[in-house]
This record gives sequence, C-alpha cells and structure tokens, in this order.
Amino acid sequence: MELKNLFPTHHIGHPMDIKHVLLIILSIFSTSAPAQNIGFGFIKNDPDGKTYLYTTQEVSIGEAISVQSPKANGTAACCKLTKSNGEKRQPGDVTDLLNESDMHVYGLDIQYKEPFIGIAVVGKNANENGATAVEVKGQRTIISTCLSQEGIHLFSRKNGILSGHLYLNLGYDIEPSSNSCETEKHRSVPTDVSSYIESRDNCDSLRGDIPEPDPADPGNLKRVISDINKYCKGTDHKLKQLKETYSGNESIMKLLSTYEENIEADMSF
Repeated sequence: MELKNLFPTHHIGHPMDIKHVLLIILSIFSTSAPAQNIGFGFIKNDPDGKTYLYTTQEVSIGEAISVQSPKANGTAACCKLTKSNGEKRQPGDVTDLLNESDMHVYGLDIQYKEPFIGIAVVGKNANENGATAVEVKGQRTIISTCLSQEGIHLFSRKNGILSGHLYLNLGYDIEPSSNSCETEKHRSVPTDVSSYIESRDNCDSLRGDIPEPDPADPGNLKRVISDINKYCKGTDHKLKQLKETYSGNESIMKLLSTYEENIEADMSF
C-alpha cells in the first residue's frame, strides 16, 4: 500500500500538514520495526588470565559488554562493564542447542584473578536477578545458568518463553544444581530426545546407587532392580537409533555423546 493512501487529503497551504504526516510516518515505522535480539553468552576466564565471550552474536571492537564477576562467597555478582578488544578465537566447547547458530569467541578487556565462568550480555542494560540470573532492562528477558552432570547450561527467556540455550561442555562430571536445569534442557531438544534423556538419567542414577542386600528390608534391592529394568531396558538400542536419526545435527549429537553406549550387557542380576 502506498503511503499517500494512509492519510486523508489536505488542502495546500496548511503549514502543519507536512509535520503531521512526518510524525505519522515515523510512528508507523517505529512501531513496525522488529524487536532487537538480545546478545548474550558465556564469559570464561582461562588459566592464562585471558577472558573470552562466547556468543552467537557478532560483536564489534570496543562494543560494551556487561559481565558477571565472582563474589568472595563463591556466587556471581552483576554486572561490570567491559568491551571487546578485537581478539578472536576458534569456537571451542560452547554450542547453541536451541537454534544451532554459529558461535563466535571474542577477547575482552576485563581480567579476573581466578578462573571464572559467568553470564555476559552485549550492551549496558543488565541487572542482577538472583545468584544465577541476569535481567536485561527494558527487554523482558531473563538469562540464567544451571549445572547439569556434564556441563553448564545458559538459558535466555523472553516473556517467559525460551529463546536461547547455550551449552558449555566442561569435559568432566559435576554435581547438578537442580532438576530445573534438566527441565529446561529437555524443552530445548526434540521430544524423542528429551524423553530418552529423562529415562536415561534415571537409569544412570539407579545404576550408580545399587544397595546391598538388607535383611531388615529384603524387598528394597528387588524394587531397585525393578526400577533399573524399567528405565534401562532398551536404552542401548534407543541411543543408537537417535544417533542415526540426528547424525546431521551437531548439537544433539554432542548431547547424546555424553551417554555411555552398550550399558545393558553389564546389567545382569
């Protein structure tokens, strides 16, 4: 539709007509412009003292970055301002599990005394939102982290809806922080993958905690074995099937690779 059709016809000679039209045009374009994506990611301080931002967004040299910093009690504070120094690295162990976007790694000016991993937001509009989350002012966006058994997950939620999910593989097992991390992780992958993850996590948890026979409760071991059979039976075939189905999806394959193969052969009771 042409712009002239949006406005009523005015008589020539009215000096305010042009001003009114310009104001209306500006209003139309400002309200129809798409919302800006929130740039977010991990900030990671390496043992060599250099600090890097891992994000899917392209960042210019000197662009402001809001970052968490460590507190004396082991939690993270928000936020300090730093900027990109122009240094770039090849993407490492961070992947985009939700959108499969390419990762970018930028050097930052800030330095920490000890190794540290936290939340970073591109821009200056970041506020603290609890010990493990950051709020982006004016964008109705919360960015949070949590620990799972294999690494750190970073979630971005706009208006309560998941809009981003980055994952940092630490390369060693850690103690999960809460079930909410697993809940969010499951929402970020296809249903068949999330169902397998839930069942397999239950299986692995039970396999690692088989009780000794107890004369006072002779049925306990039997119940545990029954649960193991419930969650573990068929897991080898299902894992193989999922890897074949998603062989072209790097993020899902990386997630599935954290699970040991051929475990059922060792489960003989």
